[in-house]
Amino acid sequence: MCLLIVSILLASSCAAPPTHGNMPLDCNGVSRVGKSAGPHLLDFDPPGLRLARYPVAPLNDRNVKDRAYVRADTTTVAHLVLPFIAEAGIYEFGVGSPDGTGGAPRTGTPPNPARPPSDSTNSNTTQKRTESNYGMLRLEQKKLVDDYVQRYNSTTRSKISPQDAYDNARMSVRTTFDAVTHALLRAQLTDAEGKDLGSAIDLVDGIDEIMGEDAGAGGDRQFRLYVYLKPRAVDVLGKSTQFFHDRDNASYHKGFPTCYRLKNGPPSIQFSISRDNKMADVDVDYRSSSFPKAVFNGHLTASNSDVRAGDNLQRHDQRWEGLDGWWREVFGLLGSGSKPPKEEAVQRRSPIPLNTPLKADQGIDKSAHDFLKTWLVDKHPNNAVAYFSRRSYPCLQPMVEKSGKSVPQGMLQLRTGMAMKEFSDRMGPVDSVDQVFEPADTRWQQLKEAKNAYGAEFRLVNLPADIAQDDECVPASEDESGKKSKDKYYATILRGKKGDAVGKIMSLLWAQEGNYWKITAVRIEDTSGQGRIPTHFAATAEPAEPAPKAIAGDPGVVKDITEFYQLWIEKRDIGQALGFVSQRSYPCLAEPSAEEEQLTPNLRTRAALERLADQIPRRANLSEMMSGVQPKNQLLRPVEHGYSKAFAVMGLPDQKADSFLCHQRDRPEKSPNLTPADARYGGFYLSGSTLSFGEEESPALLLLWARENSRWKVVAWAVEVP
Repeated sequence: MCLLIVSILLASSCAAPPTHGNMPLDCNGVSRVGKSAGPHLLDFDPPGLRLARYPVAPLNDRNVKDRAYVRADTTTVAHLVLPFIAEAGIYEFGVGSPDGTGGAPRTGTPPNPARPPSDSTNSNTTQKRTESNYGMLRLEQKKLVDDYVQRYNSTTRSKISPQDAYDNARMSVRTTFDAVTHALLRAQLTDAEGKDLGSAIDLVDGIDEIMGEDAGAGGDRQFRLYVYLKPRAVDVLGKSTQFFHDRDNASYHKGFPTCYRLKNGPPSIQFSISRDNKMADVDVDYRSSSFPKAVFNGHLTASNSDVRAGDNLQRHDQRWEGLDGWWREVFGLLGSGSKPPKEEAVQRRSPIPLNTPLKADQGIDKSAHDFLKTWLVDKHPNNAVAYFSRRSYPCLQPMVEKSGKSVPQGMLQLRTGMAMKEFSDRMGPVDSVDQVFEPADTRWQQLKEAKNAYGAEFRLVNLPADIAQDDECVPASEDESGKKSKDKYYATILRGKKGDAVGKIMSLLWAQEGNYWKITAVRIEDTSGQGRIPTHFAATAEPAEPAPKAIAGDPGVVKDITEFYQLWIEKRDIGQALGFVSQRSYPCLAEPSAEEEQLTPNLRTRAALERLADQIPRRANLSEMMSGVQPKNQLLRPVEHGYSKAFAVMGLPDQKADSFLCHQRDRPEKSPNLTPADARYGGFYLSGSTLSFGEEESPALLLLWARENSRWKVVAWAVEVP
């Protein structure tokens, strides 16, 4: 830090301090502090010049650029305080001594009479600044925290206070909870007749998990809340005029396909909802999802949903005024372009890691062995729980409820870890997994065994997709039988050989999720072959959804889609590629910039395709420049073709096409609860891919195709964001 003494003449609006004098400015290495109207003068017009007290990189011209963000001024006998909107920072001026040495600035945040306290539920007031982040929460926010901690204490027999639990959570967990719940509080809902439907936070029944920053997670697993919804939540979202039923999630948010989005964004609130309408993945999107902006602007990075990143706090405050940016005083961030410091994985306070220590490319046999070793030999069952996918929860819940105690919302992982610890304790000290389990051949005897370095512990088989999906915790429906999937499945089968595990057969179904092998289903039998636990159970967490069933598709659409990508990406012949773009796609284009206002929609589309192609390094073939995006929604039927590594082709139900057409996306969907049995195909197809920008990949780019005369053409663009 440095202290700069400047002799200034205060503007007449700042009457309380002396009209002139030496003022200390904490300049952090500033080389110049603003414009000067003459010797010994510093211009404060309007609304005032500010400098931050944060020990970060040199601010240089920051003080001049930030004038527009001063929202008020507070004067005392010797200080002029200029706070920013959204509490992004505070510049403070104090009178220095005549010899130019000045005085040290005050510590702490000065009182601000322009901002009323918020002890009530008034969502229009700014959060009250206290030493405790928990103390800054409003009543509705505290209720969610209190309820979660109460369930945790009940499950673990702990006595943690809500304030200690919240204040000791990782920084990104607190900022995520603050930002998402603040936006939900401020989103007031009404129906078409103006009837008050409450605020969006009233739709939330409880918290399942708060996902902050986790380096090992994908963009759709960070900076969001997993919540339990109240029974009528989806009905209220559908009736409200503030939210619209967007197109279903196709590439991200697996298990949460139904999408409702707040209108007039960004920023916008997104509810991704499970098929049973019981749970939702909720986040704030601070960046545009319009084509082509969303392909470039960071939807797969922290800048999309991390309120700390860049100018996201300013964006948040412009739509939902009153969020206190308390973290900026900790990080010393100011203005756009700043990045919060990375949180190390070891900072995660949860007793259960987000991801497993082994990556998928190290081998399924090593992951299966590590799961068992961590559980039984190392005696760290909480770490072993990280191997369970959310898709396995419907299997786990009735197992851990065998004691007669129901599992509170959000506590299934903890209860599973506790049950695994009890089993491990009963086994006593063991030196190796094969002292507790041995391989079993009671299931899938006809299948060839996979490569397995731990054959003394378990049998490992490569499981065909159709068999694997029938063995999921929620069995596939009859009309999904015979479906195809590109997912790769394995099964481990083992028999207990010690204590009360003797004679019990445990089968674990494994599938790759991201960069990790995860357990998606559990089956336990005894030697007499008595049934499965469970046979059927409705999911209470992320539901296991049947994989999409493949269809043959129109040969013409595959031919035209392939030719379009070859012209655009491979040959870079944008002019010829535009022949496959319909005028019906023009409403999908983002609002034109000042430079684009004079361009026709055709030229703007051309410029967008050229800009995207320029970001893709040339390679020998399409599959090295783009990757196919496989559908995660059972209503999207994959079409087999020769370029599936480069791009996916999917049949879209004719009833769902309206939700993809850009001019109709904010209108109520005609078939919101369409089932696979009722879906009709043939009129529309989607192609999906991510583009390789060298070391980075774009979000999923979805193109909607429909026949126009003798050719299939792109009638809508969509960017699928996490």
